[in-house]
Amino acid sequence: MTPLPRFAIFVFDALRRDMITASHMPILRRFIDEGCDFPSSRCVFPSATRVNAAALACGAVPAATGVVANKLFDARVFSDRLFHTGKHDDMQAAERAYGGGFVTAPTLGEVLAANGMRLAVVSSGSAGTTHLLNPRSETLNQVTVCVSDWRRTSPADYAQKLLQRHGPVPPAAKPNVARIRLQMDMLLGSVLPEIAPDVLILWFSDPDSTYHECGIGSPESWAAIEHADAEFGRFLDLWRSHPEQERCTIAVCSDHAQVSAERRVGVKEHMRADGLHLGASLDAGTVFAGSAGYCGAVRVAGADPGRIALLAEWLNRQPWCGNVFTPHGDGVRGSVPGTLDRALLMLEHARTPEVYYTMRADETKNAWGMPGTCWFDSNEIPDGGGTHGGLHRIEMNNLLALQGARLRRGYVSPWPASQTDLAPTLLRSLGIAPPQSMTGRVLAEAYAALDEPPEVETRVCQAEAAHCAQFLRVWRVGRTAYIDQGWVEGKA
Repeated sequence: MTPLPRFAIFVFDALRRDMITASHMPILRRFIDEGCDFPSSRCVFPSATRVNAAALACGAVPAATGVVANKLFDARVFSDRLFHTGKHDDMQAAERAYGGGFVTAPTLGEVLAANGMRLAVVSSGSAGTTHLLNPRSETLNQVTVCVSDWRRTSPADYAQKLLQRHGPVPPAAKPNVARIRLQMDMLLGSVLPEIAPDVLILWFSDPDSTYHECGIGSPESWAAIEHADAEFGRFLDLWRSHPEQERCTIAVCSDHAQVSAERRVGVKEHMRADGLHLGASLDAGTVFAGSAGYCGAVRVAGADPGRIALLAEWLNRQPWCGNVFTPHGDGVRGSVPGTLDRALLMLEHARTPEVYYTMRADETKNAWGMPGTCWFDSNEIPDGGGTHGGLHRIEMNNLLALQGARLRRGYVSPWPASQTDLAPTLLRSLGIAPPQSMTGRVLAEAYAALDEPPEVETRVCQAEAAHCAQFLRVWRVGRTAYIDQGWVEGKA
């Protein structure tokens, strides 16, 4: 009999809650309805994949993990270009630069290993995403499978056995049907029976990549989620028929959601026209470096207050710009008038860029009738494709639900939650004390035997600019804070 993990986490990359319907995802819909649902769950900011993968793995916000953007300038990694956290070579360069400690918080894999338990990761996400789910897996001799870039599969001898048995790895596609099927074949046919992990993280690449290229609500996007649903059902079939079903708790989540990229703008070109230059690195002639997309993260040379103000004031004048965050404010308003304090984003870290911004997003429906559209700037996403990284309520509202023998059934939580809460919750279920670095909370409301959490505290932070006002709503449950959403009001 194939052994079950004590706790399994299934991640549906970018899955929107409003697409989990009985007609398109009947298996997942039933799982959510019969278990504990957290409809007010929120991802961390930026609502980006690698940022949230690290948050899941560490049970903590970016201020603890140090993964503060999908793409950023970090001179310690590369002095002449941006660092892309999704790419295997870039991530390995980052680990070398930081002596194997790029992620600066204890990970779930490490905590489990210290208690004689094993984590296995089986992923069709990018090499960077897979790495961040258990960055020290090779040192810990824990299995990590990455079907998108086999170089990140470890240990090496087990990787070779998997390829011989299940390979070759098919090419990527939208939807990513063949790779996700292979991923589940490897899990059910090899990883579970041979490795018998205590905790499993399985990461589906869809629907994220299909949303990006084909659009949210496109026929391809529905096909992507229908296939992911069926593959998830393969594990549930094993679980429901297993004599030790009660040993295994299952969580499902998405790392973030997406909105539709409808209005294109060239940020670097607009900056250049106004005498500002945004580069891929800082040098004598370039004082701003970073990514400029739907969500921007910009390093400012010397963290110079005057240059920070110059950039932030320029951003606030742009009709496409949404929230702007600057450092060293008063806890609500940033150091530059008309901006919000960067500290509100819970990503204060030695490698955090000085200025963050988001582009404006709204409730307008896209070509397939799905709400949520935005301005964007990308060489990778076509007009009408899906995007994320910002603060719109739709992209921040990720899936989170659980089922297990000790959990309530048919329960809908009125409290906010996040994937950062999964690590402390599963550790408690295993009788392990979560480390102090975990900023997430135990999802006590899911357990009939535990006391409910304290009441939710709501705080709306506001900053007034010349032509608009910026807002950020933050929820707090005990010591755990969640960003609900950000928005702007006024002239666009």
